[in-house]
Amino acid sequence: MLDTEPPRQLPPEIYRRRRALAIGVAVLVIAIVAAIVAVVVSNSTGSDSAPADPAANTEAAQAPPTPLPGEEPGVKTPVVPPAAQAPPPQPTPVTAVVPPPVLQEGDDCPDSTLAVKGITSAPNYVMGDQPKFTMVVTNIGLVACKRDVGAAVLAAYVYSLDNNRLWSNLDCAPSNETLVKEFAPGEQVTTEVTWTGMGSAPNCPLPREPIGPGTYNLLVQLGNLRSASVPFVLAEAAPAPPADAPPPDALPHEGDGQAPG
Repeated sequence: MLDTEPPRQLPPEIYRRRRALAIGVAVLVIAIVAAIVAVVVSNSTGSDSAPADPAANTEAAQAPPTPLPGEEPGVKTPVVPPAAQAPPPQPTPVTAVVPPPVLQEGDDCPDSTLAVKGITSAPNYVMGDQPKFTMVVTNIGLVACKRDVGAAVLAAYVYSLDNNRLWSNLDCAPSNETLVKEFAPGEQVTTEVTWTGMGSAPNCPLPREPIGPGTYNLLVQLGNLRSASVPFVLAEAAPAPPADAPPPDALPHEGDGQAPG
């Protein structure tokens, strides 16, 4: 016989507990799913931005590049700059060689065919001496030629060892004299001048001071030609003997007035 009794209704408090439990379970499931998704996303992002292994980088840097087809491993190919970047070749400067002029007999003597030198009358002098200097001009060329060697263009100079000009024969006795001399090959012309031992300068300013003792150089100049330096010495004069001193011949000689032993 069928039970036709209607189901008994539960109290309302039970329904409220069941609904609260269902809502709690749903919230828990949603929280778990959200946590799983967050972990997955975080792992994927960290793996993408993580730095590479230093050891792997070092090995990759030390590993030689893979040789191309036809290349030998370990053989470096020189780096050749592109043709557009290579500097253009510079032309080599060439100095034109000018041949010496052809000298005809009787032409003016160029400097290249003459030589000048100075000669002192002695290597040593004392204060008060008047040294004599000789100026020599020589044709060292192969053709006879002419040149003015007058007193207006041929000069003697005295210099100190530190190259200070002290005297010239043209300072106080300038001259307009010209002497055009025709030189045969090897021929010389000599001119002598005297130095009083006084200093001088161009236009002969006064007062003139005597040059003191020391070592000096004589130079001779003709136009642009200058001789080599010739040294000479100017020394102090020896002191004069006392006025009452007997002459050297009056001094007794060794053994005079002695009886033979």
